[in-house]
Amino acid sequence: MTKDERPQLNNQEAASQPATSTTLVYDFLRPKLERVAQDLHDALVDYAEKENFAAHLDAAFHVFFSEDALEILDPEEEAAFISFIEWFIYDYRLSPKGGRLIEHFFKEKKGTFGPLEQEMLQQWLDSTISLYEVYQVKEDGIGAEDLFTGERIWIADANISAGVTLWSVLLCRLLPVGDGFQPSGAALEVPPMFKYDILRQTQADFRHWQHRGRKGGWQAYLKDRGYLLNTTVARLFAAGQEELFAQEEELNRHDMALPRAVLGLSPETRDKLLRQYYEEYFRQWPDTPHPGLRGLTPRQYCQNPAGRRRVRELLKELEFIEERKKQAGEVHYDISCLRQALNLPPEEQSSERQAIKWLNPAHKKVAEELRKSLADAGYLKLQVDNAVQLWADFCRLAQPEVKKTQTWLAALEYTMARLELTAGVTQKELGHKYHVAAGTVSSNFRTIWRTLGLESFDQRYTTQEDPYSKLLRFLR
Repeated sequence: MTKDERPQLNNQEAASQPATSTTLVYDFLRPKLERVAQDLHDALVDYAEKENFAAHLDAAFHVFFSEDALEILDPEEEAAFISFIEWFIYDYRLSPKGGRLIEHFFKEKKGTFGPLEQEMLQQWLDSTISLYEVYQVKEDGIGAEDLFTGERIWIADANISAGVTLWSVLLCRLLPVGDGFQPSGAALEVPPMFKYDILRQTQADFRHWQHRGRKGGWQAYLKDRGYLLNTTVARLFAAGQEELFAQEEELNRHDMALPRAVLGLSPETRDKLLRQYYEEYFRQWPDTPHPGLRGLTPRQYCQNPAGRRRVRELLKELEFIEERKKQAGEVHYDISCLRQALNLPPEEQSSERQAIKWLNPAHKKVAEELRKSLADAGYLKLQVDNAVQLWADFCRLAQPEVKKTQTWLAALEYTMARLELTAGVTQKELGHKYHVAAGTVSSNFRTIWRTLGLESFDQRYTTQEDPYSKLLRFLR
């Protein structure tokens, strides 16, 4: 049971019930931790403003607000400037091979801090900016999933929970505070419709970063180039607002269908009619052809695991829009009714894939090494899961002999690159990476592709929306 799933008791209830392993009494340490975190953060900001860092601050400013970034980011906007200061404190190297400001701070001030402050700062040294999908909203905080690593965390912040919308994507830096996390500085909220475009662009930059000789997975990349997410997100959001408005207009089209005569009715009567329109519209939605599903209906698309995953993403987007209406006090629809109609479990209970049972230890070893290898290569958690499932399905059908693990790792990575048409990934490059012949990569790849009957953007194993569906959606 995670912290956010435990029963929350007020002081009176806690005093009247005995503490057990499943009862959470009032956490007296939480306020102290929050005070310590705020004091440390304030001290870091003051430290960054010291005169001896002025030249570094100026140099960092021109990196963060580059000529390209200034086309979309305004340094005078509070959120943008706060994001810059956070990056300067936690990530910016004061010299090409030098330390970061927080490291200098920790080294200089370590002797003045107690064990609690030292432990907290030690954890903050590794913090990075990242993208988080909000999968749960409660009064005292939110549950969020790191879109790069798949890690799920609890953000103990009542202020952020009051202003964030379910399934939105947060661009922020989260700092460990006790057994939870708190956002440091500004948090930018982005609608879920932009999620995959942001991730695709970031993955492309990750690969350029590695091709320039940098080593490490997502943690190292985000520490080095995570600040670019600010520009990527702002640019895509600005360019994609028209599509967002179009989706909201599609859902609000019922309003336009209301007879002109109702315009003069009372708000109560108009809301009642709106609810009736919503009920009718969403009652038909599961069996109405959808442009984002190759013209098929959601119910038809839910006939296999890949289709259900795609429909679940559509429902997240719908739920985000309906939650925004709810927050604004407008008439809205409960999207959980659509999940019930399509026999889809609630998202917090959803698990399309069962644990894989490996009958051959060699096949299991390939899967374990594949997870690490793809994560280090910049693949997302869902993409890694897809690759492991693909390998499991191939093993079930072909029972391949594994003489050398690396030969299959190279072929599987190339297969995933071909499935999603990832640019810049070649058999020669992967042969060099895994120390196998390019011809071997090609042979194993063709065997996998033929055995599973794969095609580009195969919805069984890819996170990408195929271009045909995008074109239909664009032309609707």
